Amino acid sequence: MSPSERKVSGTLAGGVDMQEAQKSNGEGAILAATGEHTQSYTASIPQPTLWGQIPAALRQRPQWCHTIPDSKAPHQANGRSASPTNPAHWCDFETACDAAARCGGGIGYVLTADDPFACIDLDVKDDTTQEQRERFDKIVSTFDSYTERSRSGKGMHVWVEGEIGKGARRDSVEVYSQERFIICTGNVMADRPITPRHDMLDVLVAEMRRGSAPEVELEDDPDPDSGWYVVEQALDENGAFKDEEFGRLFAGDLEGRNYPSQSEADLELVKLLARCTGSNEACWSAFRMSALGKREKAKRPSYKRSTLVKARTHLANDAVQEAHGKEIADALFWRLTGGASLPSTDTSRHFQLLTDDDLQRLPPQRWLVKDIIPDGGFGTLYGQSGTFKSFLVLDLLAHISTGSPWFGHRVKAAPAVYIPFEGQGGIPKRVAAWRLARSRQAGLDVTTNMRFITDRMNLRLQADREKLVTTLIEKGWAGGVLCLDTLAQAGGGIDENGPEGMGEMIAIFQELQHKFGGTVLVIHHSGKVEAAGMRGWSGLRGALDFAIKCQKAVGKNASKFDAQFVLDKVKDGEDGKTFDFSMLRVHLGYDEEGDEVTSLAVTPRIAPQVAPPVSDSMRDVEDDEFIWNWIKNEVAAGHYPSKNSLKGDLNAMKEQRPITQVRISPAVDRLLASGRLQKMSDPSRGNPWLRAIETTPSECLAVGVR
Repeated sequence: MSPSERKVSGTLAGGVDMQEAQKSNGEGAILAATGEHTQSYTASIPQPTLWGQIPAALRQRPQWCHTIPDSKAPHQANGRSASPTNPAHWCDFETACDAAARCGGGIGYVLTADDPFACIDLDVKDDTTQEQRERFDKIVSTFDSYTERSRSGKGMHVWVEGEIGKGARRDSVEVYSQERFIICTGNVMADRPITPRHDMLDVLVAEMRRGSAPEVELEDDPDPDSGWYVVEQALDENGAFKDEEFGRLFAGDLEGRNYPSQSEADLELVKLLARCTGSNEACWSAFRMSALGKREKAKRPSYKRSTLVKARTHLANDAVQEAHGKEIADALFWRLTGGASLPSTDTSRHFQLLTDDDLQRLPPQRWLVKDIIPDGGFGTLYGQSGTFKSFLVLDLLAHISTGSPWFGHRVKAAPAVYIPFEGQGGIPKRVAAWRLARSRQAGLDVTTNMRFITDRMNLRLQADREKLVTTLIEKGWAGGVLCLDTLAQAGGGIDENGPEGMGEMIAIFQELQHKFGGTVLVIHHSGKVEAAGMRGWSGLRGALDFAIKCQKAVGKNASKFDAQFVLDKVKDGEDGKTFDFSMLRVHLGYDEEGDEVTSLAVTPRIAPQVAPPVSDSMRDVEDDEFIWNWIKNEVAAGHYPSKNSLKGDLNAMKEQRPITQVRISPAVDRLLASGRLQKMSDPSRGNPWLRAIETTPSECLAVGVR
């Protein structure tokens, strides 16, 4: 027996017994038979103290399960296995944490098609190449969203908003948005909000799904290598396994290895052995020398063949994926960051020509406020002074930050940051008035959930723009809506009427939107002639994705506190819709001198429901019935009604029916003619009075009622 054979034989002989020796506080070691070399392994242990760092957007949804030690599988709070497709098996975040704490396990979130989230799983192993690691880092930096370390502490989970349908896997990158249980650690790597990245995700997944390798067919093995030779290729000069995972699998140590069954562990070991030889017989011979290869199942020819086919197929796919991986990352960065200095990753001579079906597969328009404000882009809310622009935008931002419907339109919750370049002194009162008005409606204390920046800044200065973007990203307020009030003040004295000054500001707003990944909303003024639209250079409107115009309400009944806004421009939406609102006066208290302190809050003004026109004949029938019942009730109350007394009751009647005085006498005449009323004479009273007569339908027809 050669020295190498003796080393391997010693390792195999101690393979099973080594498992017990390796169990110590989650740590284990691979020892070669000579004892000359030791490799340590530290198992991952859940850290409940970090779970509070998981984003609230995930924690607030009841889509949680827990795991048990040494398993990735989801479990219900009662300890039974859970399914990622059965909501009855899931629970809220706190319940999952309690269940995990009781058993020493971890927690995880179940992705569904009904929530907005997706997870990019970047699998880092001991044999992950430096090129792959750099590629993963590029994906993390490009998506720029909440990222945490995986349970092993090596891999990364990038959480974004997006939908891809069925999951995708390629080159140690996996992407899921539904029917998948993702273990969460709270071990934060990139402290960002979970950011909408629909377009980026579409590009990444499209690249991943392109050009998969076919399944490999096994070939005959006329001159196989020795199984000993194959194993020897995996040893270093001291006889210890070069790869830690290789060594533990060869020794049969599955403690904490997270394989669903031994068959998966068998496959992984066979893949590692197959890298050392092109001979399938030698590969399987080496596998049978391992502790895993000792079970009866490994003797079956069918199991041997199926395992080798899977291993060779996986390796072939890995080769294709690795070659394609750099293209994926570079293409993602090139297409989505606008990196003009990067070379094109498409070496074909032509641009892509899309078919009808290709167009149907493109992602649909997404909205912050459905059919009003798109999710991502640059727009404005403008109007003349006194049209309550700033009050309206505060109301809008508060609804976006809380995800509450706005003027009957569905709203997607997103971070909202307001920068008032003017009128900063009035902001606290406006916020207080908004909160007080909404709290009274809701019956509880309501906050805007917004953030405000009142520090001085000049957006024409690159340093100030970079500081603003850094603030939004590092503080977790990127990816939503950034409101700048107003364009003139944000521009620091630009010429609004010329293309140079306004073009500069448009470029600045688009740069901000691109860097923080959300929507930029700029407050602007109307021109001197309101009908002419926005003030300044006419090219501004063409650069906008949306424009909302505020104006005073019109009509003889409109008060000075009534206004409306019009959808002047909605890209891929319907222009021209009008929404009415009024300003509610809110009492805030009294100042130090005893004077009342008030402010205003927006309240939608819903037009009164207008009843459809009623024909004269139908109205007469309804009038008759109303007057007949009125007279009947008057008599029952001891009164003596007449035409004149009925006219005197007109105001009381109007509380029940919108009748007019000129319609009372005709109604009485019709009722007299039909026999439903009778004139009564009373000498003691002098004047005749009216009495309602109970009649049947046939009696009415007999006297001509139609």
